[in-house]
Amino acid sequence: MNSNLVHATTPNSTVPGTITLYGKTGDVSDPENDSNAHCVIEVLPGGTGRTVDYMLTNPASACFQLRVESISMENMPPATQVLLTDDYFCDTMLGNDYEPKLDPSTNKNFWIKLKTGAAGSILAEQSISALNKKGFLSNQAEGKVTKGIQLVDMAQSGSAQEMTHTLSCVRVTTSSNKDTKFGEYLSTGNQTWTDKWREGDEDHAPKKECNVGVMAGRFHYGDEQGDTRHLCTEFDRKVVIEKTPWSPMFRECGIPLTGRYNSDKGRYQDCNEADGVGWDNTEYRYFSCPVDEVMVGRGHAYQKYGDTDDTGADHGDENGRTDYRCAKLYEGVESESNRISVLPGPWSPGHTEDGSKGNGHWDTHNGEFTCAPNEVLVGRAHRGDEKNITRYQCAKLRLPAR
Repeated sequence: MNSNLVHATTPNSTVPGTITLYGKTGDVSDPENDSNAHCVIEVLPGGTGRTVDYMLTNPASACFQLRVESISMENMPPATQVLLTDDYFCDTMLGNDYEPKLDPSTNKNFWIKLKTGAAGSILAEQSISALNKKGFLSNQAEGKVTKGIQLVDMAQSGSAQEMTHTLSCVRVTTSSNKDTKFGEYLSTGNQTWTDKWREGDEDHAPKKECNVGVMAGRFHYGDEQGDTRHLCTEFDRKVVIEKTPWSPMFRECGIPLTGRYNSDKGRYQDCNEADGVGWDNTEYRYFSCPVDEVMVGRGHAYQKYGDTDDTGADHGDENGRTDYRCAKLYEGVESESNRISVLPGPWSPGHTEDGSKGNGHWDTHNGEFTCAPNEVLVGRAHRGDEKNITRYQCAKLRLPAR
């Protein structure tokens, strides 16, 4: 659940507000599961006028695979809205399906809208299923008393049980005020495709980065032996690029809903282990860069490296490990006051990784994806093999307010 305190204007407080999610990992149907865990979201300051989505399905998130039971808030900025939903993308359209095992994307059984009052609002730890009545909340827990938190609206299509272990997305919208200023959008400049390489070829170094600029597109055609290139873009002014560490590695092929729980390893089978993985029973792994960072590189095909994980060998194909590198951007000089804000857009429609028609539902294509003008890449998702589907997420960039 990566975040930082980039803002469009001077914040109202130098102490960040926080949202803490509590729950379990592993098999939540096991009555002996005592894997109590939590993760923390840092909230942008009041007056920034920003909306940030925190997807719990992001493998780079500290909340990845946390099955949430309860929530608390501390030192929240004023007039901040918090949307809790079991939709992967923070949508509020409800559905009727409920599958408790791995919380697939078809679970769309509730949404809750909270709003803070004065600065410093607090929510004492409260179960998600207990957030079911409009009005100001008044619970107490662990010596803390809720103050200034209002449940504005909510809806559910199933029972309270279907609100437990299914939270998938948290959307935080901070307020603007008379002092809020927004910088201009940053325009991209010269764009260049990298040289081709075969993604599954173990003779190539697996990590590929833009030597100049950041990623604004990707080309891949065919299976893991097909050609791959990155589209790297510069900008219309001096921008300092501070690359951050590579993301955790994860298997490219997605989350198998047929996977069995392995008690010895304390996790469900991954997509390179499970049987019967196909079109309709595999979820995407939606990787997106941390808040206010953009994509500059991707790694794949680590078969000649011995540091594999406990799911099995890496053969460089769709079952292989993938990681990404992101970067912070600064206008002119590397300084927090010059930090560029990143405003992600919606995920692209899916298309097959290898360019084929794909299960009869996706059109053939030439393998090339590019973001819209003046946008850059911040996310990529995939499931299955090369004949299955890839999606991308692009973002606009906003210069610091002057």
